[in-house]
Amino acid sequence: MAERMLQHRTDTEIWIDGLDQTEMINTSVEEIDSENVNLIFVGIDRSSSMWRFEADMKKALEDFRDALGASGEADEILVARADFSGDISVGGYRKIQEFDTNYTTGGCTALYDVIQEGCRKLKEYRDFLKNEGMRVKAVFAIFSDGENTIGNDFSGAARSVAYLNGEEIVTAFVSFGGEASKTAGDLGFRNILDVSSSATELRRAFNCLSRSVIEHSRSVLSRQDDFFVV
Repeated sequence: MAERMLQHRTDTEIWIDGLDQTEMINTSVEEIDSENVNLIFVGIDRSSSMWRFEADMKKALEDFRDALGASGEADEILVARADFSGDISVGGYRKIQEFDTNYTTGGCTALYDVIQEGCRKLKEYRDFLKNEGMRVKAVFAIFSDGENTIGNDFSGAARSVAYLNGEEIVTAFVSFGGEASKTAGDLGFRNILDVSSSATELRRAFNCLSRSVIEHSRSVLSRQDDFFVV
């Protein structure tokens, strides 16, 4: 973890350096309505090759938000959205009603970077929630229409995916247009959904993703190898 986790004691309280920042970025424990928490990481490709689908992606993200929000598991689901193109932006884990559905495109595909940073932040928040006595499951999903085109740390990204798999966190990859499928497999993603490059298939992909997230949230155990089978 990036922050040093050093414990300090005063006359009135004990705190851990970094945890206050973790709660500021993510949903605080007081705002969580269940002891069971499902963390959903969604990394979304915003590279320039996706420009034709900007309006369709926005609608797909709205449908994704609405489907999770209407589910009986909505109170247990916290979603982090990460955008990646020439750079990356990894948001905090928030209630589904706060999910950002805006979408613009431009730039390259920093796939390896978003995997590593997303893994780090998921681990940080999951560990924090577990230390608070919560039962946590997680899904780490990536949507991309192509291979990594900026940065060359394939091994670091593969180690991150291996860590997630070892922690029984679902690793899922939606390959939009199929070009990213081989990269996803080489990185070690255990669930890969291939869809063709069209508006209809884009909507189908996010519909499948939302149904899979809901079904995973309902299950007692983490469905590591059949995530897209609903």
